[in-house]
Amino acid sequence: MKTLLVALVAIIPVVSASGALAQASQADWVEVTRNAVGDRFLVERNSIKFKDGAVWYWEHRDFPQPNNALIEVELKQPVYSAMLYRSADCAGGVSRLRQIIVRDKSQQALQRLNYGATGQLTQPQPGSSAAAVLRFVCKQPQAAPTASQQ
Repeated sequence: MKTLLVALVAIIPVVSASGALAQASQADWVEVTRNAVGDRFLVERNSIKFKDGAVWYWEHRDFPQPNNALIEVELKQPVYSAMLYRSADCAGGVSRLRQIIVRDKSQQALQRLNYGATGQLTQPQPGSSAAAVLRFVCKQPQAAPTASQQ
């Protein structure tokens, strides 16, 4: 009985760790670029989908220094990261912000804003980090319409 108990105690952390690893592997965040100040721009590859004539995806921006300029509402707490849900017209080179979630240094959500169809439409400057993200998203195979969507 003591041997069985010791074996179970030894196996539980391994099972728990493998379960956590399996959950973490469901998301496929890819770092696309970093800018001159060290901000990281990532895209969740599994989120890229072509629907309703546009490419939809999640982008994550990670800031080494607070960046409250990204969000249009005034926050008392510093913003260290943002998750942006976007739709993009790859042919036109534009994207529309659909949702943004900004977080503090400990990754606690500070603010969530849902814009839906009224989100800001932007065309990134050539050579910018935003342009690199849009180019990356549009080159993914899942960004192309299927035969039934054309």
